[in-house]
This record gives sequence, C-alpha cells and structure tokens, in this order.
Amino acid sequence: MVDSLRKVNSLVQKRGNLHPDDPAIQLMWHDLVNLLKSNEESAIAFLEQSKETELYWLCEILEDLSAKFQSQAFIHCLLELQKKYPDLDMEQDIEYAIQSIEE
Repeated sequence: MVDSLRKVNSLVQKRGNLHPDDPAIQLMWHDLVNLLKSNEESAIAFLEQSKETELYWLCEILEDLSAKFQSQAFIHCLLELQKKYPDLDMEQDIEYAIQSIEE
C-alpha cells in the first residue's frame, strides 16, 4: 500500500502542473481512484494527512470514492477535512457522500 500512496502523491503533483483542459486529467482521475479505492482505511488515512494543496486536487475524485465506499467513516473524514481546511469548498462532495449511502 505504501507504494500505491507514493504513486498517488506523484499523480497529485503532476495534476497540479497540468492545464485545466489537458485530456490527461481524465486518466489521472481514473488512476487515482483505482489506487485509493482498494482500501478505505488507507484512503482515509491518506486524505487526513494530505496538505491543503494536495487535497484541492484530490477533491476532484471524492465523488468516485464516495460511490465506492458508501460509508459513515468516509463521510466523517470529509467533514473533518472541511473543518481543517475551510477554504476548500467540500460541501457538494460531502452531500454526495451522504446521498451515496442513502441510495
């Protein structure tokens, strides 16, 4: 899992350097989701230790992770991250995570 988290870090750094219209973004999203979705506990731990700038880019994939995990633990993680980084607008991500459990 440590190797996967290194790959996630690397992808997040690369993502920050891409132009917003770069088609490579879709591939990165796919890779990031695949790396994080395999273990919810590890994904939550990774998100909790992420810096605000990293989390800014990771917010792009939170909806996909919410759909996969569908858990209170993931919602709690997102709520805590919103408190920790109030400048990040995560309300929609949190709402989607809640809805994914209700469906």
